[in-house]
Amino acid sequence: MAKRTSIKKPVSETQQEINQFVKDLQILGEQPVSRKHTKVLLEDYPFDGAMLNASSVYRKSRELYLSLGGAFTARVCSTMRSLSAQDLFKDNIEFTPTAAELVWFRDFHHEVADPLDEIRSLMRFNEISLFHEQNHRVIWRLLPPAPTEQRDISRYLNFAESLVVTLDLALGDQLGKKLSPAYERMKVIYRSGGEDAWMNKSKAEYRQYLLALCVSTYYLLEMINPEDILKAVDYVLPGQKKMNKDAVRRGLELSELFTRVTNPLWQERYWQMASAKLQNMHADSEEDALYLPEDPLDMEESEFFFVRRVFDYYGL
Repeated sequence: MAKRTSIKKPVSETQQEINQFVKDLQILGEQPVSRKHTKVLLEDYPFDGAMLNASSVYRKSRELYLSLGGAFTARVCSTMRSLSAQDLFKDNIEFTPTAAELVWFRDFHHEVADPLDEIRSLMRFNEISLFHEQNHRVIWRLLPPAPTEQRDISRYLNFAESLVVTLDLALGDQLGKKLSPAYERMKVIYRSGGEDAWMNKSKAEYRQYLLALCVSTYYLLEMINPEDILKAVDYVLPGQKKMNKDAVRRGLELSELFTRVTNPLWQERYWQMASAKLQNMHADSEEDALYLPEDPLDMEESEFFFVRRVFDYYGL
């Protein structure tokens, strides 16, 4: 008698999405945590303990934010409300406390009538990275005072955003290429990492790579043609072509919707408010205002000094 062969039915895209989500929850839920981080832990924020344990830059971000009087409010907050209503200059960040809900879904998703709908409902309130939001508040304090004219402050805001994005990439590197994609899919981080080898080089080399990432991102936000950014980075950071090539490739992965629409639209709408709040924040500063060069190719050590200042504070 001929042996029967079983034919496996292809898994639908819907089921694949559910399976991936549950797998991510299981893997990230197994990551070690430490009691020594209890004082800075947000228990209701997903995977906070695991990231505090795994990443020094994640811990330093939390410590710096809390040291300036920063606080958190656990309150239902949709992605859209967060993007439109959260004040980047207010030292109180709202987040939706979904940690327990995600654990419940991981264990009981098979009992849910429509698991994919449940996932999408959960993620609608769980797409803001606290690490990214904290860093905005910290960076304002680490930079000199802002200028007041619209184009000058636009460059200042783009410079600050480039630093925040670079820290996102450094976090992805520390979480590693195996786990960081899962954290990114869960939206608790914005960028995965660990693929480029520069983080395994000396500290000085990795800092130079991060500097190239920051410059690449700044040029992208300044609307330099993406095809010209590598040449521009090679010009201002000569003698490191392989490093620059890797940094620019990674830098150009930043969302085009953000760089071309969201960011300039936000600045057009809120630059005066940003200027007023930054002036108030730096009212007692003895530093001169930071004017970025009108020609981005004129960036030099005087600007890179502030990038390295941020790296120093974050232990990078």
